[in-house]
Amino acid sequence: MKYLNENKTEQSTWESDLKIIDKIKVIVPLKLLLVCNSITAKLDGEEFSIVTNIESRTSDTITLSDKFYIPKQHVTAGSIDYLPDEYSHTVVIHRHPNGMNNFSKTDQDFINQNFELSLLYTEKDYFVNGVFNLKYEDAIIPVPVSTVIEYGIEEIDIANIEPMIYSTGVDSLAGRNETKGLNDIDDFLYSYEELLCEINELNSRLEFLENEIQQNRLSEIVT
Repeated sequence: MKYLNENKTEQSTWESDLKIIDKIKVIVPLKLLLVCNSITAKLDGEEFSIVTNIESRTSDTITLSDKFYIPKQHVTAGSIDYLPDEYSHTVVIHRHPNGMNNFSKTDQDFINQNFELSLLYTEKDYFVNGVFNLKYEDAIIPVPVSTVIEYGIEEIDIANIEPMIYSTGVDSLAGRNETKGLNDIDDFLYSYEELLCEINELNSRLEFLENEIQQNRLSEIVT
């Protein structure tokens, strides 16, 4: 009997074009983040939720609509009670206190399973968790998601912006104490002999000043 690792040509018969998805990417419009931040600023630490819809979807990516609705709800610092209301949105976003980045058992039982997609938001870290519910017959299979905020701008090329380094050399090295580019960083690395020479020069100056002060004091005493 031949094992698969004995013949690479036989391994190819096991290959598949199917994509393995262990996490779904969710693209969240910046507007939804600003809405959550604004609501947070108007409350005093209470939880809350908003709902929206899926605008487009591929096998591994979901893009949310920037249109939203705030359901009627009673809220506390640790709970949300939804009131009778009419809406048919498929995505829910609800707030947790900072640091509580996981869904509670109540979230799983009364919020997550009633929506196709559920995201968790905190004021500090924004969209920290989420699940997408795949329907299978009479059951749902929660798939974890990762969120990306869509800022509505293209990738910015900063090639024309060059950080600068400023030397902290002493006066005697003023000729070298100038703004340099990153490629000239080696110019700021002084040798041991240069540093020793500079220290000796400073010591000589200090000794000269001390002698001058001492002579002035003697002159004052004599007079």
